Amino acid sequence: MIFETAILAFILACEPRKCSTVEGNHVVFFDSNTRTIHVEPPTQPEISINEGFAEGLEAALAKDLASVREVRCVLTEQADGNLLVWIAIDDPGSFEIRSRIYEKELGLMDGFPEVNFDFNLILSMGRSPRELATGAQVVYSRA
Repeated sequence: MIFETAILAFILACEPRKCSTVEGNHVVFFDSNTRTIHVEPPTQPEISINEGFAEGLEAALAKDLASVREVRCVLTEQADGNLLVWIAIDDPGSFEIRSRIYEKELGLMDGFPEVNFDFNLILSMGRSPRELATGAQVVYSRA
């Protein structure tokens, strides 16, 4: 018991320090100066889509969404680890059209689980694809 007390006294006499550890998917920090514990939520890794993979993904987006006759264009852009996808249609009021598009979105999410999709269904209102999402890449456009 004397030995353990001596070790504990030595450890407590040491200079204060900060330490961190990973618990599950969270990072836990302990600051011995302030005697506080801080838990940070997990962070999503930045997904970098290589050129070959991007071409396959764009082809899948274009092919799947073009099969819905009402889709006028599809645009994509990478932002904050997500792949933003804009799907422009003329008539968003139809439940049937939206349901078919949502089914295609679910199929794409299943087919590319490593991609964080952010799908956006928007009205085309006769606008050109470049007017719909500035800076986005057009992967499909119906004439």
